[in-house]
Amino acid sequence: MPTFTGIYQEIAIDHQLVIPEIKPPAECILDVIINFDITKAVVIDTPLLYPEDPNLELQKVLVVGTAKIIVKYAADVPDQQVHAAHFDVPFHALIEWPDGPPQGTPICVEPVIEKSRFCLIDGRHIFKIIVVRLDIYTP
Repeated sequence: MPTFTGIYQEIAIDHQLVIPEIKPPAECILDVIINFDITKAVVIDTPLLYPEDPNLELQKVLVVGTAKIIVKYAADVPDQQVHAAHFDVPFHALIEWPDGPPQGTPICVEPVIEKSRFCLIDGRHIFKIIVVRLDIYTP
C-alpha cells in the first residue's frame, strides 16, 4: 500500500476590487485581512498515467473555495474616518497528483498566503494580487 505524502500548487487570485457606493471613497489602505473558505476538495480518478513516469497513475484534485477579504481604509473625507470593505472572491484549482489516493479518499487543503499586494488605483478601485499555495494531503 503506497504512502501519500501530499502535494501543493500555487494559484494567483488577481483582479480589481471595487468599494461599494454606499461606502465613502478611500484615501489610503490601512490593513488587509484574508481568510479562506474551502467549499469543495475532492480527488478525481483519471484513466491517465503520469507523463514523467508512466508507471504512476495520475489522480486530480478539484479545490473550490472563496477568499474572504476585508480591506480597512482611511476614507477620503474631512474627518478621516476608518472604514472596512468586505469582499468574497471565488477561486478554483484542478491539481495533478501523481500516484495520489483513490477517488473518495478524504483530503485536507491548507491555503498558505505566499504573497499579497493591494494597491489603491483611485478612491473606489483596488488592484490586488494574492499568491496562495494550496497544500493538499491525506489526514
